[in-house]
Amino acid sequence: MRRGASEVPWLGLTVAGSSKLKWSVGTDDFQALVCAGTVTYMDHDYELERLSSSGELKGFVLELDTLEIEQWTGRDPSAGALLSRHMPRHVIDADPHIDALMRGMEAEILNGCPSGRLYAESISLAVVSYLWGRFSRRHSTRELNGLSSASLVVLKEYIRANVSYDVSLAQMASIAGLSPKHLCRCFKQATGKSPYQYLLQLRMDEAKRLLRNGSPSITEVALSTGFSNPSHFSTAFRKAVGLSPSQFRKRL
Repeated sequence: MRRGASEVPWLGLTVAGSSKLKWSVGTDDFQALVCAGTVTYMDHDYELERLSSSGELKGFVLELDTLEIEQWTGRDPSAGALLSRHMPRHVIDADPHIDALMRGMEAEILNGCPSGRLYAESISLAVVSYLWGRFSRRHSTRELNGLSSASLVVLKEYIRANVSYDVSLAQMASIAGLSPKHLCRCFKQATGKSPYQYLLQLRMDEAKRLLRNGSPSITEVALSTGFSNPSHFSTAFRKAVGLSPSQFRKRL
């Protein structure tokens, strides 16, 4: 992840490695788990302060031409409307579609762009159009259940960033501008899971990743995934996976 501000928005893809990132912007603190397949979007002039990471990452970055993006997304560039007016300030999320497109772009570049300019422009358009369509606030309308698609993206990002912490329903409700009761109903309608079930699934995914990578102890895995003790973690893991953490590790 870039530390300083950029003159244009940028889109990055992590292709290898894993790291827990922490940074600040003004008085706000952020954190996120980043691994292979994680897509990172940062607005122009979004400057990361006190950036720290727990591991090494390998990836690549695309700088986004705002004038071309305005044309591609149907806005008049002469109006001076910038991408930052319609996108969140930052997005960190796993997205298999963007992952596949950007890896295809990387392969094309590394091979010397044998398919020519039209292919390069087409795949670039596909990446940016998908990014715009999924995350743009302009495309996020208020749903009947009261939770907009933009708010859902922010909530998912918040849960992912805090997977190893004690996430508060009240904080999530405040982010969405809903009551906790309404948030639970809306979130389940949108995702098929309650906020807790969604968090638990992310914790299980992270726990399995750590166990596959040979994390030294079950206790360390438990604490890294937000459980208060190994016993609670083992019970939840067995219920979700059908095996104890130790059994899961032995079968790898």
